[in-house]
Formats: sequence, C-alpha cells, structure tokens
Amino acid sequence: MKRKYYNRDLSWILFDNRVIDQAYNSDVPLLERLRFLAIASNNLDEFFRVRMHNIHSLVDNHEIEKRTELKGNEVLDLAYDFNTHNIAKQYKNYESSMKEAKKKGIFSLMKYKDLNDSEKKTVKKYFNKKILPRLDMQRFSKVYKYRHNLNFLMKTPKYIYTCPIPADLDRLVDTGVENHYILIEDLIRNAATDLERKYKVSKVYVFRVTYDQNKPYDFLDKNLSDEEYLEKMINYVDTRDLREMMRVEYSCDGEKGGREFFSDLFGISKKAVYKIPGPVDLKLLNGFFKRYKNNPELVFPPFKALQWNPSKNILKYLDRSPIFVQYPYDSYSVFINYLETAVNDPKTTKICITIYRTEDNSDLMRLLQEAAHKGIDVTAVVELRARFDEVHNIEVAKVLKEAGVKVLFGDKVNKVHSKICLVLHADKTGYVQIGTGNYNAITANVFSDVSYFTSNQKYIDDATNFFDHLVTGKDVSYNYLVTSPDGIREMVINNIKRATEAYLRDGQGEVFMKVNGMTDVDVIKAIYEAARQGLPFRLIVRGPCSLKIGICGPKEDIRVKSIVGELLEHSRIFKFQYGKDHTDVWISSADMMTRNLERRVEIAVPIVEEKPKQQLIKIIKTFSRDTENSYHLNSDGEYVKETEDNGISAQQTWLSRLKWRKYIKI
Repeated sequence: MKRKYYNRDLSWILFDNRVIDQAYNSDVPLLERLRFLAIASNNLDEFFRVRMHNIHSLVDNHEIEKRTELKGNEVLDLAYDFNTHNIAKQYKNYESSMKEAKKKGIFSLMKYKDLNDSEKKTVKKYFNKKILPRLDMQRFSKVYKYRHNLNFLMKTPKYIYTCPIPADLDRLVDTGVENHYILIEDLIRNAATDLERKYKVSKVYVFRVTYDQNKPYDFLDKNLSDEEYLEKMINYVDTRDLREMMRVEYSCDGEKGGREFFSDLFGISKKAVYKIPGPVDLKLLNGFFKRYKNNPELVFPPFKALQWNPSKNILKYLDRSPIFVQYPYDSYSVFINYLETAVNDPKTTKICITIYRTEDNSDLMRLLQEAAHKGIDVTAVVELRARFDEVHNIEVAKVLKEAGVKVLFGDKVNKVHSKICLVLHADKTGYVQIGTGNYNAITANVFSDVSYFTSNQKYIDDATNFFDHLVTGKDVSYNYLVTSPDGIREMVINNIKRATEAYLRDGQGEVFMKVNGMTDVDVIKAIYEAARQGLPFRLIVRGPCSLKIGICGPKEDIRVKSIVGELLEHSRIFKFQYGKDHTDVWISSADMMTRNLERRVEIAVPIVEEKPKQQLIKIIKTFSRDTENSYHLNSDGEYVKETEDNGISAQQTWLSRLKWRKYIKI
C-alpha cells in the first residue's frame, strides 16, 4: 500500500538540496552561488539544532512515525543518505566555484604548502601574535560541551586532545598577497609544529559538533501574569544549555575509518557522523561575500524598491482607497511611512502592534517610543518565544516599557505569530495593516511578502477585537478575520469543501495555496478528498511538504511546486475559486503546519476590496506561470526542475519592472 504522507523532516532536507542547486545555475553570479552554499549549510545547522531530535526520539523509543509508518531507524538512515548526497553535491560545486574564482583572478583560497616564503612569514607572524597565545589543549572528555564552532582533535601515543579554534578570529586569514587567503585551521595545523612535537601528535582532525537546542518551553501556563511569564522566560534563556549531541562533522585528508572512530569516541550513532570532503562549515563563504560584494559582476544586480510618494499623505490616501504591496519589490519603508504618519497625526489616539522579530536599532522601535512620548496609547504585543531571538525580544520589551509603551506578552500558551498594526482615532475609526512577514527592515529586503493597508471599518473593528482578545483573553467575533488556534484550519477545509461542491455543480473551480510548509494532516486529508472528486489544486510549497502526488485516483489534478530563487519566498496566499461565479483570495501569517494551526495565534484575512483583490490575483497568476525557479514534486517524492522555452521567473519579472517606476502604483 502506497504511503499517504511524506516525512516532514526528510522533506526539509530535500529543500536544502534545492538551495544547493542554485549554486549550479550559470546565470547566478559567482558570489551569489557561494552564498547559496553558505545558506544551505546554515539551513542544515538549523535542521540538526531543532528537528533532528525528533528522529532520534523515534529511534531511542523504538517508535514508528505515524504519518509515514516508517521506523525510526529507517527515517534516520534516509536522513543520513539524503544529507550525504547534499554534502557531496555542495562540496563539488564549492571546489569548482573556488577554482573559477582563482582562474579569473578574483581571489584564491590557498593551501599552506602553496604559499610563497613571504606569505608563510606573514601568516606565521599572525599565528604567533594572535592565535598561539589562545590555543588551549585539553584532554578529551565525553562530557565536555564543544561551544566553539571548530575544534582540533589530536591523537597522541597516550591520549587524545582537543583544542578549540578561537571563534572570534576571522576564518579567512590574509597572506600578505592581495586576494590570497588561507583558512585559520590550515594555518594552525601547519604553524603549531612546536605543540605537535611537545604532545607527539600523530593525527589531526578538524571537527565540529552540533547539539540539540530545541529545549521546550515547559513553563507555559495561561494563568501566568506578564511579570511571571517574563521572569520564567529570562530563567529559561539563562539556563538553556547545549543538549544531546546531534551531529559530528570532521575533515581529515585521506582518512579512512574516521566515522567509526568518532562514533566510538563520542558514543553516538555512525549515522550522526559526517566526513566532510573539504573545509568544515561552508558558512565561511560569507567572508568572501562580505569582502567582494561591491564588485557588480559577482553579485545579483541591485534593485531599488518602489517607495511611497512623499508628496502624498498615506493616511489621507487610505481614507479613499486601500493599498496592497509586495516586499521587497515595494519597499518596507511604505510601512514605516504609514506608522510615522500615524504617529504625527493629531487624530491618532491609539496604536496596537504585534512584534515577533525586528532588527536592531529599528525605525519601528523609534516610532513606537516617539508615539508613547507624545501621549498616544501604544500597545505592543511582544512574543518572546521567537526561537533563538528570545534575548533580543526581552530587550525589545524592556526598551518599549521604559518608553511608556504598554507591553503585553499575549497568549501565554500559544505563540503570537500574527503580523498586524492598528491605528485608531478617538471615534474608533482608523487604519490597519495586515501582512505575511515580520516587521523587520532587513529581512523585508530579501523575503517575498505581501502587506495590506486599509481604512475599511469592518477590518478596523476586526483588528480592534483581535487586540481586545489578546489583552483580555475574552472571546470575540469578527467580520472578516479568521485566527488560529483552530479557526484557520477550519476556514481552509470549509473553503475546499465549498470549492468542491461548486466544481461538481458546474465543472469549474480551483484551489491555490502558497505556503512555506504543508504538513498538517487534516488539511492534506481535505485536499485528498477534494482531489478524488477532480477539484484542481495548484500548490506552491517552498519547504517541507508531507502531501504526496498520485494517490487520489484517476481524477486527481494536484500540482505542487517549490519556487527557489534570488529572494526567499515567504508570503502565504490562498485562492478559492467557487465554480464560475466567485473567487476569494486570502493572505495569512500561517503556514499549513500543525504548529501554526493549533499552537500559534495566527491571522488570515480575505481581501474583499476590489482593487487589492485584483492586484493579489495578478500576483497569484504570475507565481503560477513561473517555470524558471520552479521545482515540481513528482509521484516519487522528488523535486524536478522543469524549464520551458520562453518560460518566466516570477521574481525576475517583478524585479525587471522596477526600472519603470519610482513610486508604488496607487
């Protein structure tokens, strides 16, 4: 019997393969190709930090993964095989890209043995002055936590020693010859001859350890006060430590049997040990990007996002018409203009916003503080549980509170992941912005998201009720807004059923979804049930996808693709076509993942005003037509790149149009 679902974690690894694939695209500039390799390394780090423990739990508890009916060991074996394939593909491109950089005279990553005498003198001087005083040889211990990114492991006749590589020193060391570099580990290995003689070192490895860092928030309780919640979160951050070892990567020229050695040494499965065919951790390539990004031939062409026309007051415009924008083609500064104009508007009496991840020294923080100083009633719902950003968010809450902002932590059980900013007047009229992306000026430059601004009173009332619910916990009702827990899943499933009924009635209809993950079983079951009736589905799922193709019978018309390109696709968009007469389009902060639908406070909203609705429908059509950056899921669970003559890239289509305008189209 064919399994109905694909394993979420294995699907994550397949996404990383698509990222690596970007480095093989000859149309991508050299530095950007290297950057994709670095991004793939970062993605895999996150996988081992936050997801791999689930697989190990299956193995340790001798459990079967319910969705796929795979045994824990089967999932672990597949994860190892997939990752090994990705690593080989990644390093093959690394080698060819570095050769290309050297051949073109851009930069060279040298081996110590290939340096000339002057270069060796330069790097040895650097070693003796900056590195040697900080080398700390330690007797190997299984209980020791390796907090440095890279380490040496050295075999001697009696003992095994480890030595961390100073993490604050640049991985790329200048050799004294322009555009020539050597890796710090290569330098240490060849310059620390006195240490090697002293300890009688016979074998040297460079290795790296990744630990599980997905410590659960085990203190959550809806009855906690904000003060108690903050105290427990601070304690959580202060006591969070490296947990179980998830992965060991090592590099050693010509070494055989190294996996068994590290497996025995650390007492971990061989499936957790990876021999790396080159430098360990290719995030080092970000160093080349930083050094050479000003060379226009090596990076993607810069683009200037469309701004708001400063001669027009954005709030007065919203009094007449809504605004719909798509980042980063439209500038994030449109939102900042919206907020700044509201802060300076004498009619503004209240501002409410949800904050999940924002950048350091942000205009958002400045404006909220300024609003509070002016006497505007400002409420910021700051979600502290943004994974690995907890410390930053605690500081955000502290700064805002000191400025007089009313800081709340919202739902003490379900993470507040919504993106909404409400501006109110004394008479309860005003404006609201609802989006799919965080209030972060940095990520808004590279994440593709959508944002909707309106003065429509029904949306204003919904936003007011939404914040009332977050503040008081009371049940509220909405005109348009749908929220999770539970509501968004119910909306999606009901709309799929409605579209199916219309399709069976008149033979027309379709469901479009663009999300970052599609793993919720209930939503997938609803898709399968409708697909058996013939309802077409067009799904764009950037990352993990548990839905499978080819199991719904002869009427199935499901197409799933992942768009991976210059920009990170992050927007969540839905379209439900009910027969030939009516279509609804929605935007949301939520992915079709169980955590988003059951354990987070998310927002989904239909775009009912005609102008922004048509704008969103055009965006959907362009995404649907994309061929150049699309990978299609097939019935074998593989993603296949399919290009067409005269095909288009949705991202490049929008980027190419920027040169014809200066301001957003209104």
